Amino acid sequence: MRDNFDAIYELKDSQRLQTLYTINALIKQIEADGMEIQTVLPRILEVAVQQLNAFDGSIIVVNEQMEVEHAWLTQRNRQKRTQTKQLESILSQGFAGWVIHNQQADIIYNTQTDPRWLSNPAYASSSGAWSVMCAPFMVQARAIGAITMHKPGVNQFNADDLNLLSLISSQAASIIENARLFAESQRQLRVTSLLNEASKVINASLNTAEIMQQLLGQTQEFFNAETVSIALLEPTTGQLVYRSAAGVGYQNIIGLRVAADQGAAGWVIRRHEPLLVPNVGQDARFADSAGDHPAEPADRAMLCAPVQHKQSVLGVIQALNPVARGFDRHDMQVMVSLANIASSAIANARQFTQTQAAEKRYVSLFEDSVDPIILTDESGQIVEANRRAVELFGYARQDFLGMTIYALHTPGSQLPPVSAIQRDNARVFISQIMPKGGHEQLYLEVYAKRTRYADNELLQWIHHDISRQVKLDELRQDLTAMLVHDLQSPLGNVISSLELIRSEAPLDADRMLAPMLDIAIRSSNHLQALIKSLMDISRLEAGHSISKQANVKVAAMVQAVYEIEEPNFEKRGIAFETDIPTDLPEVRVEEGMIRRVLLNLLDNALKYSLSNPLVHVSARHLPDTGQVLIAVSDRGQGIPEAFREKIFEKFQRIQTHADSKGLGLGLAFCRLAVEAHNGRIWVDENPDGGARFNLTLPAA
Repeated sequence: MRDNFDAIYELKDSQRLQTLYTINALIKQIEADGMEIQTVLPRILEVAVQQLNAFDGSIIVVNEQMEVEHAWLTQRNRQKRTQTKQLESILSQGFAGWVIHNQQADIIYNTQTDPRWLSNPAYASSSGAWSVMCAPFMVQARAIGAITMHKPGVNQFNADDLNLLSLISSQAASIIENARLFAESQRQLRVTSLLNEASKVINASLNTAEIMQQLLGQTQEFFNAETVSIALLEPTTGQLVYRSAAGVGYQNIIGLRVAADQGAAGWVIRRHEPLLVPNVGQDARFADSAGDHPAEPADRAMLCAPVQHKQSVLGVIQALNPVARGFDRHDMQVMVSLANIASSAIANARQFTQTQAAEKRYVSLFEDSVDPIILTDESGQIVEANRRAVELFGYARQDFLGMTIYALHTPGSQLPPVSAIQRDNARVFISQIMPKGGHEQLYLEVYAKRTRYADNELLQWIHHDISRQVKLDELRQDLTAMLVHDLQSPLGNVISSLELIRSEAPLDADRMLAPMLDIAIRSSNHLQALIKSLMDISRLEAGHSISKQANVKVAAMVQAVYEIEEPNFEKRGIAFETDIPTDLPEVRVEEGMIRRVLLNLLDNALKYSLSNPLVHVSARHLPDTGQVLIAVSDRGQGIPEAFREKIFEKFQRIQTHADSKGLGLGLAFCRLAVEAHNGRIWVDENPDGGARFNLTLPAA
């Protein structure tokens, strides 16, 4: 301010002093009249031109990023708002830009000799020599813009004129800054209102066409654009289809199909980035395709943003040719926000359509299914059932709905708890029912899982009638038990006879007799073990409890089993190792049954220990569960993960070896025997390669 007062005192005549008072009064009047930036700028410019007797003048206002926000030009009795894109070069290379960057007022006495002056053919100052002076608008040590005066001729301005212009800029700076901030706040309010209204639109409807049309109406009003449109990618053809448009020529745009890799829209889709183009036809990237269709005319400014959902581009939203001004980076940010809102609306609408279609398919499959299907809530109350379920259980539909799933099954049926039923994996169990009015119980295999139906989380129970299969299994088991029982006695006689022949016959007389007897005895013993396994499996499957349990040392049991298999280990050249602590607790088991479990596991390990001849048995105490863990490991090919459950079922084998033999009863017996002792058996991968069979038994 001290410099300003000094400047005032340096004025040489009373007319200039009166001018200062006039300027001060005018500036205060401008401030009192309002904060509209489009009103403030032309009035300040008019005051400066009149007081300095200039031909014309201009004002540039910049933001903190040194980008042009507002600009205004006045010529004799004419004023107009200047397009910001015309001033970008002036800000970076011209005289006003130099003043703003250096925060220093200055005079150009001859525009033809000063390199800071950039001539513009659109203005009168481009012809002949002119005088120009410029002063910055300073607010808190930052230049927020500049005011420039033009006058034809050389040396038309002097230091007094520059001081007067500096005084005008000094007094006007705070007014312009307040007007700029007010304009920005008003703009933010408009943006907030726009986005709020756009959000209301997408929440009010799931109709994609209706949402897009309302959204475009709001977008056109905000940008005051000539035309706005939304184009979506068509998955089947890969083309960009303009689904909705508003403004000039919208009829020629709706339904338009273009290649998704061409033009400005194609650029946005490929790069997943928004785009601002001052003139499509003058941009080298799009010059070849500009004007090919009405959505991208060659002589228009364009703003385009990708409509994308979860990193996938659904389409683009475009605005063409704002009426009053050019697009800027703030507009691009707003367009990106609108595109995000549009993407959410479109994705939600598509999801709703897909959900409706899926529900229709589900209802169709639900009703047409040959299996009875029941839907219940978390408490088990039946809320829906298909026609087959009503027929199977024999109740009238109105009585059936409202019953509980537990009331349909016979007392004692073990239905899984609700907490154990999941969405992804069905819980499978066997149960029994007595249909209303029926005389015979039915056996059902039930698949229980969670599902969504009519926007509700429900439990789905699919019932499959296996009564016929159960009866056939019972007949097969009875037949098996009869055959096993009838075979046991004759087979015992055969084995006894073979042993008697071996002890009494002169084996030295015939070299072939002894090997043949050995083969016959081994085969008979194997058949006897197979029959015993079948009997044990039938007994265990029938739920008979284990008798004759005793405390047994694991090490002694493993050694006894190894001694049986020792000749086979030596014959195959396979080493046998154990890792059993001396203080390991005894196990409470039926020793003969568990010995046969270990014998089966050792026999399997022998069969498949081909590449690395080593079988390892380890044991350790599990104090937390009160059990002992025994592991039998080989270093063969291992068990594929997909078969690690299947191999414990009856008559199941993995045909991965050419010499794979047997009926697949050994591991089925092992599972039943271990589970009968309240233990568990499973197979996993041996850390050193091969398979590792693990079983737990109760510690004594």
